Amino acid sequence: MTRSTPRLAIAALALAAVLPSMAAAADDFSLSYDVDRFPSSRLDLQACRAAVARGAAAIGYTTRIDRDQKTLAIHVAGPRQDGRALVAYCITAGDQTVFVVQGLDYSGRGSPEAERVKNAVAAELRKAARAD
Repeated sequence: MTRSTPRLAIAALALAAVLPSMAAAADDFSLSYDVDRFPSSRLDLQACRAAVARGAAAIGYTTRIDRDQKTLAIHVAGPRQDGRALVAYCITAGDQTVFVVQGLDYSGRGSPEAERVKNAVAAELRKAARAD
């Protein structure tokens, strides 16, 4: 038996104690998401990023992170009160711009707030893609 064996046993016991609470916590939030793509000629990365920011602002969300990495833009926002979050990705893939919008609500399962947030931001993205 090596010296690290007792440490490994203690770590395994600690992990076993934590796993059930982690599984229970996973049921304590709602997630709603939307994925779509448009030709980059209709919705480029910058227009996608701007539409997400407008959509987040329209529902009263404050931006926490807004990053642009030339082919990927990430926007993370939430209301001033804790409990909900918006995570949106705009991705350039060839001649397409893809968006992923995730609305999260930590008040519990089945909350309509995650769906409302996702719908509001996705609608703003689709509106931007239709604009000429």
